[in-house]
Parts: sequence; structure tokens; C-alpha cells
Amino acid sequence: MDRKKVLRLRYAILIITGIVIIGLIAAVIRLSSELERTKAALFEDEEYISAKNSRVFEYLGERERVYSKDPALGQIWYQPHPEVPKSEVDYSAVETDSSGFKTYYRDGEPASLLGIDVSRHNGDIDWEKVAAQGISFAMIRVGYRGYDKGIIQDDTRFEEYMRGAAAAGIDVGVYFFSQAVSTEEAEEEADYVLSRIEGYDIPYPVVFDWEVSSGISPRTEDLPVDTLNECAKVFCNKIAKGGYIPMIYFNRPMGLSKYDLTYISGFDFWLAEYTDEPLFPYDVKMWQYCSDGIIDGIDEYVDIDISFVDYSKERR
Repeated sequence: MDRKKVLRLRYAILIITGIVIIGLIAAVIRLSSELERTKAALFEDEEYISAKNSRVFEYLGERERVYSKDPALGQIWYQPHPEVPKSEVDYSAVETDSSGFKTYYRDGEPASLLGIDVSRHNGDIDWEKVAAQGISFAMIRVGYRGYDKGIIQDDTRFEEYMRGAAAAGIDVGVYFFSQAVSTEEAEEEADYVLSRIEGYDIPYPVVFDWEVSSGISPRTEDLPVDTLNECAKVFCNKIAKGGYIPMIYFNRPMGLSKYDLTYISGFDFWLAEYTDEPLFPYDVKMWQYCSDGIIDGIDEYVDIDISFVDYSKERR
């Protein structure tokens, strides 16, 4: 390439570079001007924008969350139910003694009763020793429905436990482990319970305890939640007509996701939640706070509960 061509190429590059630089400078000037205009507009409208946001948040009010934990999704939250009575228990006023027993205090006075719930899996029980530790009530399993065939079975220790608790001066309630898949089965379960508890003094509730089975392909696997709620209602209504106090047992995820709490909130709730302060926000009458309690007189680990209601007085 000769010298003249080289010089012409250099001049062309310089001209193009200059045009690009001038264009960039102009763009920066325009952007700066736009930013100043926007800043001025925002400053002028600042009072209006603030007022608008204030009205929006005032309209929404404080946001409530009901938390739970899902094995797959982790922490999740549910829309709260304003129609369902909220818990009035101040769980910060629950004290735990050296034996792991909890007591709820209201205005400095004990406002709860200590209890256990048992089934044949708890083996031999020395009820006198149990009573000596301040246990005032026991929830005893009366029977269960199998998750596979759906056959109702007796709890083989039921009568023994009922007699032993009564002899030791411990008030009793009972629960039935349900796997009902229809209202007909729920009614059958209630009839079974009523027939087995006839003749016993039962001041504490008679409980519908339906749980998600961990068995392989349980018959309840695809049960619609509407059906479950109807089963709970049918069972509890029949128990109430029999002259007993009906109750529904569940843990926090079960209560928040499987039950329509607005539909069943007329019944007493028994909550299983193994924390110092339950996150379940609604009113519960009983709280099962551990499944590995140690009680003198029972060789196996046992569920321990507190009741915020003295059902023995409620029935009088």
C-alpha cells in the first residue's frame, strides 16, 4: 500500500472516531438533562406520592401470616381465617419444670392441667405412680381402623387402662384412631366408640383422631379434604348426641392444610406440636407438647399433654 492510501485511511479513522465521540457526548448530555427533569418532577410530586402510599398501606392493614413447614416446600404460610377463634394463651407464660412437665400460668396462678395419652404400645402402667407425679387426666385409645383393610380393631389395653386410671383418681377421655374414607365409616366409628365407652365415667373429650398414614398405598391416600371434614363432623356430632364432649386431634400442618377450620371450629381442638411455643394461631383446648416424655410408672416413652380446660368441672 502506498503512502497516500495509508494517510487517507488514517484520516478516515480519525473522522469516524470523532463522530462517535461527539455522539457519545451528546447522549450523555441528553441523559443528564432527562435525569435532572425526572429528579425535579419527583421532588415536586414527593408529597403526593407519599400520601398515595400511605393510603395504600392503611387500606391493606397489618399483614398476618400463619406459618407451617412442608417436607417438600420448606416453610410455607397460609391465609388466616378471621372467623376461627384465635388462641388467647400466652405461651410465654408456660413454664417447664425439671421433669419436663409444663404448666401454663395466668395472672400468676396455674391455669392448666397435666395429662398423658396412651395406647397399648405403652405397655404396663402403674397408675398410682403416674398420679403421684401430678398427672390429672389421661386420654386413652379405645380402638383404631386399619389403614389397609379398613377393619376396626379394639385397643387391647383399653379396659385395663380405664380401670387403672379411675382407681388412681385420674380423669379420662378417649380417642379413636380413624382411617374413615366416607361419612358412613365415620358414623360406624362413632357407634363403635359409644358402645365401648358405655358405663364408664368420661369427663374428658371423646376424640376423632384422623391421621395421614405412613403405610404403603393406604386406602386414605386420595381422600378428598371435603370428605375428611364431613367425616369429622359426622363423628363429632354423633358423639355429642351421645352425651359426651367431642374433640378433633391434629398436628399443625394437618390442621392448616387438611381441615377447613371455619367448618369445624365449633368443636374443641387438640393440637400436637412439639415446640416451646406453638405456631398454630387458633384456639386449642389441649396441647400435646411431646411424644418422648418420661413418666415414672411407664417404661415406654409417652405423649404428654396440658389441658387449658378442666373438663371435670365443665361437665358438672
